[in-house]
Amino acid sequence: QKMMKKAKPKKSKIPPRDTLMEQQRKEIEEAFDILDTDGSGQIEAGDLLVALRSLGFEPRKDEVKKLMSDNDKDNSGKINKPQFLEIFRAKWGETDSHDLLHLAFQLYDEEEEGLLSLDNLMKVTEEIGEETPAETLQEMMNEAAGVKPGEADATQITEEQFMKILVKQTEKPA
Repeated sequence: QKMMKKAKPKKSKIPPRDTLMEQQRKEIEEAFDILDTDGSGQIEAGDLLVALRSLGFEPRKDEVKKLMSDNDKDNSGKINKPQFLEIFRAKWGETDSHDLLHLAFQLYDEEEEGLLSLDNLMKVTEEIGEETPAETLQEMMNEAAGVKPGEADATQITEEQFMKILVKQTEKPA
């Protein structure tokens, strides 16, 4: 039996699609508690629809009905907190932008320093087929790093700053 060396996790290791971060789990439980107005520990389909929408999903009524029937084991027309969490565990796995951004950051942090340089960002935009001039990327880095006009350009950005850039990019009005 070989001694197992604790290897550094591989960069390409994608977290399982159905894992919830502790923070997400708390948010989901809080949403359930808010919707459980009578304190019965159960909510109805209408509440589930409200919860899904408040957390950024746009489900159709038939999807909500299916989620209810899949999780309402005793056909009471209601679901409890663990069932509610289960729905969100599956839903969140479909579109967790934070995990995807984290993964993207890791892929482009070739030096594994927890920082991205202008070169790293240029490589990112090249690989995704975006023609973003270096000046524009530098401006984005400066903004994310909080560089004031007249100060020296940011040479590297952290993962948090990288996420700010990307979130800002996706929130631009069309």
